[in-house]
Amino acid sequence: FGLGVVLGLAILLVRRHVPESPRWLFIHGRDREAERLVDEVEERVEQEKGVRLEEPSRSMTIHQRRSIGFGQIAHTMVARYPRRTVLGLSLFVGQAFLYNAITFGYAQILSTFFGIDTDAGYFFAVIAIGNFLGPLLLGRFFDTVGRVPMISGTYIGSGLLLLGTAWLFNQGVLTAVTLTACWCVVLFFASAGASAAYLTVSEIFPME
Repeated sequence: FGLGVVLGLAILLVRRHVPESPRWLFIHGRDREAERLVDEVEERVEQEKGVRLEEPSRSMTIHQRRSIGFGQIAHTMVARYPRRTVLGLSLFVGQAFLYNAITFGYAQILSTFFGIDTDAGYFFAVIAIGNFLGPLLLGRFFDTVGRVPMISGTYIGSGLLLLGTAWLFNQGVLTAVTLTACWCVVLFFASAGASAAYLTVSEIFPME
């Protein structure tokens, strides 16, 4: 519990040095600040790559406002973009089954089926490693390969791995150690997919 407090305070300090989303800034009327952030990123990329970035060939209209009402959000989600709403809900529901179902119920599974009542934290530490390495090692491919194939691949892959683990568990061939290893691999892919899905939906939907 104490470590959680320390991390929370650290996040408050880090947050002071993390820039706001340019998209959010522009929508809320802070376009000069948004342009400055984007210019800094473009300059850094041009220096690192040694190339001149091309000007965008297309544009879009953004209606600036300080806040978005729930009525407008509901209308946008249900009436204007129902397919996108279904997609976003599918990503979050899938994340709940592939990710939360493991992390929320693992201590109970260890206690009920393997008789482990006091050392569950060690098993959580192992699956946390896979949970951390997934976004760390796969994260860049969501930008280079593309979000659609990577989110689809990580969701489908982790789902198939979870089904395989469930079958092995039902056959009674898994121990606490091997089940932890299986779920570590599942979370390696599920965590990367869930992280990208969270960012995609929360950042751009149901706005422009």
